[in-house]
Amino acid sequence: MRPDFEACGKEFLEHARDRYVHYIYNGTNRAALDGGQPTLITVEGCRKLCGTGIQYYEWKDAANTITTWVLPIIGLIIQAPWESNEAWETTLAFFRYMGSPISVLSYVLWNIKVTGKAALMIDMAVKYDEYPPEGSDFSSMRDSMYILCIMNQYSIKQSLPPIESEWLLRIALFDNILQLGGSMEARDNIVARRTELARALREGRKKGVIPVFISFFWFVFALALSIELAYDNIGGNSTAHNLAMGLLVGWLPVMVVGSTVDRNSVSADSVRERLNSLVNEVRDSLLDPSAFQRYKMATKSSEEDLAWIETLRESDTFDDNFFVAFGGQGRTHFHYGVAHPILSGIETKFMAEYGRDWLRHSATAREAIMVGSRNVNGLKMFDLRMAWQVGSAALIFCGATFGSFFISWFTPTVGLGCRTGGYLIHIVLALALLFIEVGIWFLTHDTTHTSHDIMRRVGTTLERRFTDPEKGLRHDSRTHRLIMYLRSRAFRDVIKVLIIRPLEAFNTGWLIYIIFAQTFGAYQTCACKSSNWAKGKGGFIDLQYSDFYNGHSVYMYWSVGVALSCIVMTGGLCYIAHEYCTQGHMSTEHYERAMHGLKWTRWYKKHTRFVRFVPNRVLGFGKWLGFAFTRGRTRRIRRSLVWTVYEKPRASLGEVQADQGP
Repeated sequence: MRPDFEACGKEFLEHARDRYVHYIYNGTNRAALDGGQPTLITVEGCRKLCGTGIQYYEWKDAANTITTWVLPIIGLIIQAPWESNEAWETTLAFFRYMGSPISVLSYVLWNIKVTGKAALMIDMAVKYDEYPPEGSDFSSMRDSMYILCIMNQYSIKQSLPPIESEWLLRIALFDNILQLGGSMEARDNIVARRTELARALREGRKKGVIPVFISFFWFVFALALSIELAYDNIGGNSTAHNLAMGLLVGWLPVMVVGSTVDRNSVSADSVRERLNSLVNEVRDSLLDPSAFQRYKMATKSSEEDLAWIETLRESDTFDDNFFVAFGGQGRTHFHYGVAHPILSGIETKFMAEYGRDWLRHSATAREAIMVGSRNVNGLKMFDLRMAWQVGSAALIFCGATFGSFFISWFTPTVGLGCRTGGYLIHIVLALALLFIEVGIWFLTHDTTHTSHDIMRRVGTTLERRFTDPEKGLRHDSRTHRLIMYLRSRAFRDVIKVLIIRPLEAFNTGWLIYIIFAQTFGAYQTCACKSSNWAKGKGGFIDLQYSDFYNGHSVYMYWSVGVALSCIVMTGGLCYIAHEYCTQGHMSTEHYERAMHGLKWTRWYKKHTRFVRFVPNRVLGFGKWLGFAFTRGRTRRIRRSLVWTVYEKPRASLGEVQADQGP
């Protein structure tokens, strides 16, 4: 029988003390609201009095939820950074975006941080009030940094040696002497090649930011409308749970709007081919004997300095593609990018100490950039500073979802039921996926397809275990096929296929189920209206009228949940807007407009210095404290470039050059 909970609740409350006294719940209720204990009915009593079916919402109520929440959510999802004409890849990306949002947000925030660092370096390259013309060293450095940021969105071939690959990219990006193709013409100079490539990349940068912001404002309008409706009916179920459903995906606008900063190109494959073409041309020129001798003489390098170039002759390693697939915007698991190892190296070795106007002496600056400070893992480094982005992503997701959890918990029936339990499952799965991915990434970030790889060792162990000493192992057996599969895969790839992707698909399906169950009223049953998921709190249903809750703290609890979600969403969106505006000068096609944007960026940063003053002082004091505590085994000063208006009093050129050795 389909229940009618409104009529049933009215009937029960009117005759609870006489006709239905045996249905009253008299057990422990640790989730009771402040100041009052409502009359509760047992789950069994609800089933007998109200029925055992589902009271689906009427179409007008379901349609209201669809127009208020479902369509804005779909509008945001449509504006997510999908891959064109790739049905299967788009499906996997959908599972990833919706099933593992913390991981995706971590990558998006990390890429934004890296591109922000490149934009800061461009800004700090010259004096505060200086705007060099197009074609200058500053303009060339701007092109190099932008190309590096585009490269950062692509995954490199796993078999590449990380240190030699980093050196190759440094030459491709920052050298201004090498002649490509053995030619001596000006148009074949590496600077001209980069200028042409940067122009093409800026022209091919995907636009369409306005539709993203329209979808975002639609979502914000739906959120404001839902809050207003919920507070008009304090304690009511349908409006409150609709609000909670919207807050459950409160991380989605941050992720989608963030993709406008970590922006992809119109054609990812075309850009990848252009980037590979540049790297291959540089490699071929370095391997050309005459071009190599000219480069060696021009840079005044010794044979020992350039001995690493012999590694580039390994055709099995360096032939084909240097960059193999688009990995930006959180689409790819374990994607770190090539930019941070390079940027952090030149920042630590040169820029952090030199400060503003570091490009004043161009030759010295380029030498410092080319040499830089290198880590033992090269392009496969793992910087623990990424914990800031991972923590921020977790804060945005958990803040939004726990706000929805809080509202549903304190919406009658108070406690852990189907809705709150469903939210909790989604949150736990997202956190579990984050820990699995970051953990595997940290443990395997420097592994390649060698005999030391974990899966090869597993395959070898299985072969020894299942091989018959007399007959050997049949090549057509399942065991042999399994062993060959394991030997051809990295450990992280096996974990991705067998664990991460299935969990992402399941969590996506679970989120879709939550949304549709709330939209059409599938939770309107005695079991789901009860609080029966927690020991000592379950087995009862609250059928009290909403008037009861106006005086029993529900307003306060809902306000806490709404405030929590809105604060983290607003904070995340403000950060995205800040980075979008301050990085725009790097990707703007028209050079004069880019310089105008840089002028406004400097004005804005100059007049908001007070916001950054305290954090910078705290971080500086923390570095000094660590230096004192470890007795000099750590750095005394920060290794990051900090934005300033004025140049630093710095060492002479000779002292700076002497510090640039490997």
